[in-house]
Amino acid sequence: MASDRGTQPVLLPTDARDLLAADHAAWAYLGLVEELDLTAFCAAYRADGRGRPPYDPAMMVALLLYCASKGYYKAQEIETACHDDLGCRVITGNRFPDDGTIGRFRDRHAQALRGLLSQSLRLCDAAGLVDLALVAGDGTKIAANAAMAATIDQATLQARIAGLRALVADLDTAWQSSVTADDGDQMTLLDLPARPPAGHGPAWRRLLRARAVLGAHEAALAQLLAEPGSEHTAWSQRLDRDRARVAAAHTRLAATRERVQATHTRRAQRQAAGQPVPGPRPVPVDDHCHVRQATKALQTATARAAATAASPPPRGKVNITDPSSRIMPSKHGGYDQLFNVEICACPGQIILAILRHPNSADTQALPELLRQTRANADAAGIHHQIGTALFDAGYPSQANFTAELPVTTLLVALPPATAQHPHPEAWQPMADRLTMPAHRAAYARRSGIIEPVFAQLLNHFGRDLISRGDAADTELHLWATSHNLAKLLRHRTHNHRPVTANPPG
Repeated sequence: MASDRGTQPVLLPTDARDLLAADHAAWAYLGLVEELDLTAFCAAYRADGRGRPPYDPAMMVALLLYCASKGYYKAQEIETACHDDLGCRVITGNRFPDDGTIGRFRDRHAQALRGLLSQSLRLCDAAGLVDLALVAGDGTKIAANAAMAATIDQATLQARIAGLRALVADLDTAWQSSVTADDGDQMTLLDLPARPPAGHGPAWRRLLRARAVLGAHEAALAQLLAEPGSEHTAWSQRLDRDRARVAAAHTRLAATRERVQATHTRRAQRQAAGQPVPGPRPVPVDDHCHVRQATKALQTATARAAATAASPPPRGKVNITDPSSRIMPSKHGGYDQLFNVEICACPGQIILAILRHPNSADTQALPELLRQTRANADAAGIHHQIGTALFDAGYPSQANFTAELPVTTLLVALPPATAQHPHPEAWQPMADRLTMPAHRAAYARRSGIIEPVFAQLLNHFGRDLISRGDAADTELHLWATSHNLAKLLRHRTHNHRPVTANPPG
């Protein structure tokens, strides 16, 4: 009956583990954590027994990895899962860390959490899933946890900081006067208590809020001054190339006109000498098909250079909410506050490296991505040489082709060369390399290696990052670690290797 719903007594086992199937993923992640080196996590805690005992780092790591496998990253979602998800309850032993505890754990152990990526590579390599003979890299745009409206230029930012400093000074004066009137003891700005004294709540909150806003603006200014302006550098280089194409088109048009005019002159001279001139009557020079083609190429190059010159990137601008994010062209048109996320993977679709690059163009990310790949492999104890690295047509540049990179062979697709847009001379060795049959066969595997990695990651976690600043790197590394461990667990399951850790029965 409806009146009995939820009230009928049920005999439940005293141990929550008895409710969890032996092949549940929670057991697999508990087993995986036993294979990880958690020394870096444990070293962050006091050894003298003083203070409140923390949650077991092994339990917290297992919880984060298990929740990541289910697409949970928000601390609030993980806290809720600790109550609602039986796998989480088994992992935590029916304890319930709140969202603040989970957030503090991630902040405190950010570097150690990023190091789990190299540990996942070690486990995958032991299972035969890592092959450095062939790697592929690519990038995609992922939304930052920030709004474009919070992006301002340097002059506006400095003016705001000046105003906020004056406001904080006024609020501090009012706060000191209020406290001094009550107890006679003057307090400085650094003495602001963690909780408002009785009767001083509004003044305390106003001062605390103003200090937080001022700190965010000052951090944004520091980030702006520290950035080298890579977007503007890339735009300047593109504008120089476009202007070089215009100059080359002018030269070709002049040469074409001269050649056609010479033909006309020879024909006129023969006619004046009374010699027969076969063929139709020539058209005017500007109406000749070759001249028209060269003129059209000049117009196209001129329009392209003008469009580039008219759309410089934001220079001297920064986002207050997340200074590490940038205004970039989005995947489906328009602009948004985004990160350019770069990934390098091997044929087993195991992620070798993941990073954020401050430039919307992929070109400048190639050296850093390959060096990070080498560093992660070394940290995992994988010392094989990286063989052939594959990148698409978003990465060609003279700097990339001449840089010292930790790979045996670099293959980067080149945009098609035309008479109007020939390849730079420095690109010719790469063009020759791509014509070799073995290299063409290797490059044909690029999309099958890297594209499914992005599809799987974005389908699982979405196209939005929750964290800001350096914490976004931790989030991305947990994405990659979860992806690799899922591949490892699937491989072990298919090979009938037990992946559970002390299941019931």
